[in-house]
Amino acid sequence: MPKFRLTLRIVFYRESGRWIAHCLEMNLIGDGRTQAEALASLQTAITVQFRATLKYGNAANLFCPADPVVFQMFAAGRDVARGEIEFGSQPPLEVQSIEIRRFGGTSALSKVA
Repeated sequence: MPKFRLTLRIVFYRESGRWIAHCLEMNLIGDGRTQAEALASLQTAITVQFRATLKYGNAANLFCPADPVVFQMFAAGRDVARGEIEFGSQPPLEVQSIEIRRFGGTSALSKVA
């Protein structure tokens, strides 16, 4: 089975007193009391989404970009980390690179809805 290779961008921001880790390419989020908890929650969400994509053979399910305001928050954020997230050998997912930034302002998402 071929490996899927992804490049992911993630922005951290605070909402309702919790940290949010928001993946731009997949429009998935994780949350937690700390950034590490939010990232772990996001990691789980990405794994679940990827497994469902493989199970149902629906690649369109995998790529659903976030709202443009999230991209703006990422662009305005400052670099926190570059590297990889480990997803294990199953499913065959290889994250080629990851950029993580922290947005320091007020979440613009509360104004979108």
